[in-house]
This record gives sequence, C-alpha cells and structure tokens, in this order.
Amino acid sequence: MNSITLQARCERVTTETTGVKVFALRAQGAHAEFLHSLEPGKHVALHYPNTAGTQHQRLYSITRKQGADLFEIAVKREGRGGVSDHLHATLQEGSIVPMQFVAGEISLASIVGCQQVGMLAGGIGITLPIALLRGLLERSRRGLSVPRVALLLCVPTIAEIPFLHELLELELTTSWFALQVFVTRETVKSNGHFTSGRPGAEDLSFLGMPEAVVICGSHRFAQGLREHTLAMFPASKLLIESFTPPAAAVATEQSDAQAPGSVRLHLTDSDQIIEVPAGKSLLDMLESNGIAVRSLCRAGICGNCRIKVSDGEYTLEPDFCLSDQDKDEGYALACCTFPQSGAVKVGLNPPA
Repeated sequence: MNSITLQARCERVTTETTGVKVFALRAQGAHAEFLHSLEPGKHVALHYPNTAGTQHQRLYSITRKQGADLFEIAVKREGRGGVSDHLHATLQEGSIVPMQFVAGEISLASIVGCQQVGMLAGGIGITLPIALLRGLLERSRRGLSVPRVALLLCVPTIAEIPFLHELLELELTTSWFALQVFVTRETVKSNGHFTSGRPGAEDLSFLGMPEAVVICGSHRFAQGLREHTLAMFPASKLLIESFTPPAAAVATEQSDAQAPGSVRLHLTDSDQIIEVPAGKSLLDMLESNGIAVRSLCRAGICGNCRIKVSDGEYTLEPDFCLSDQDKDEGYALACCTFPQSGAVKVGLNPPA
C-alpha cells in the first residue's frame, strides 16, 4: 500500500447506465512503483468530499488500465449524499482528484492458474468481475490459457446492470464464460440469462466446481454469499471484496446509569474517556471525535482497524479477516463494532 497523496486528472467521462458513470483518470507525477500497482481488480483510494462538503477517503475498483498511467473506475449514484454521489455529479473532464494509495489482494494473477472460477456480484460489485474478465479476454486473444468462468450477478433491475452489453457479448463470443442474472425488484421472464428473485444456496450450482470464488458486493451480500459458498465449496479459495460498511446494529436496552442513546468509550492506551451517541460503528465514533484510527476498507475486509474491545454493551457484525482465535482473544474490527451502552474499553494499538 502506498500512503502518499497524489493526483489524477479526469480525462474522460462516459455514462454506463442512468446511475453509473465511468471515469478515465490519469495519474499525475506518480513514480513507477505506484503506476505498476494500478492493476485492474485492485482499488484506488480517492480523497473527495460528500455532498455536504466533508472530505472522506473512499475506495473504487480499477476496472481497466490503458498504458502506464491511465485507468478507469465506475461510480454509482447512491442517493444518500455520500462521496459517490458527489463524484457522480461533479467530476468532469479536466477535474483533479487526490489519490492516496492503491490496495487490494485480488487481481488477474489471483485466478489465472485456476481451471474453473466462480464469480458472485451484487449491483456495482460487478466492477471487480468486469476488471478480471477483461484481463482474461486479453489473455485468450493472445492465445494464453484462461479458466472457465461462471458469473452470477444480482441486480435490482435490468436497466441498472453496468456493462451488460459487454457481458452478453463476452458469453456469445467465448467458450469459457457463462452468465446468470438475478433481478430482485422487477418481474422478468426467465430465460437463459435472467431470473426474477434473489439467488439461493442451490443456485450456486451454476458455478460448477470452482477452485476459486470471487465475491463482490455490499457487506450483507458478501457475508451471505460467503456462508453459502463455504458450505457448497469448502475447498475453494474465497476472494472477497466489499466497499460498503456493515449496517448499524439495533441498539440494546440502555443501562440505568447511562444517558439514553449514549456510550462512554474508554481508550485504554491513553486512558482517555469520551462520551458519544450510540448507533454508529466504533470507527465512525472515534473519527468523529478526532481520534486517529488505522483504516482502509471500512467493510471488514482488510483488518487495518483491528482493535481490542471489552466491557459495556456492543455488537460485532461479521468480518472477513479475523480468525476465531483472534475473536476469542478479544480482537475486533472498529468498522464492524457497534457500541450500544455502558463503558466500552477500546485498545487502539493491540500487539500484532
């Protein structure tokens, strides 16, 4: 991971669907190591304000790379006033956007050695599969071996499917790719590609017997499909990305000694105590009080915000990186921890 702040110039903006735009960005003044790290499938951290003007760091999959310094990202308008909404509305040709680093463990190298690969994507989570599929197509055109790939895509409506034409063309023109789409918010006539409803565990048979399964979507989507995948393909390597934080846990009954809806955080490293409203993740609580926390994905993937937590009332949403032993020893991720009431002890710098 590279933590320096660089800049990218927007060279081109194209509309993929009504709610999704593709931005071609050119890295400016970056050294060779950074440019080499801009691999499709990995994600770039952009520093950009939300619609209220508050600056945030957010991650976007690199869906394509052209030359040494030009790469593409796809941004969906979410309608919640976040960074993606502001990027979608304001980033235009000639705009400059700060970049902070490139990260992620999933790239073309993660799957090219497999004979069969399954892909599960929810909504804008298609950005990771499309990046990998483009790389595989380029390999096949050069006469290199590629795995058989089956993609199961879950979307609200057909009109909201990014890269649909490209996906259908890929299936029609290659012998190694198959596509199945589940449409959740409109009724469609089932055919070879489209089915109404949500995929269940039995639908994973569409993936065959994959050696690796790529999962990308919301935290809830990734968690649910991870459990199904582990049950059906216990020997498969799981490659998971999620760019949305866990949903806030439902608050538990407040302690009599605690003001309604508030939590006391006891930071054991500094012996500092701060009182904050309940209802947000521990990561959000700390950042809103100016407490620096190591963080990257905010979705339970990377493990950068690993902490120790005890006492008080809190819930732990599923993460994708801590072992059972880690959890037994009191480790948690700040992005997946939701304090509810009482005095919650937090160790920000636990031993590695």
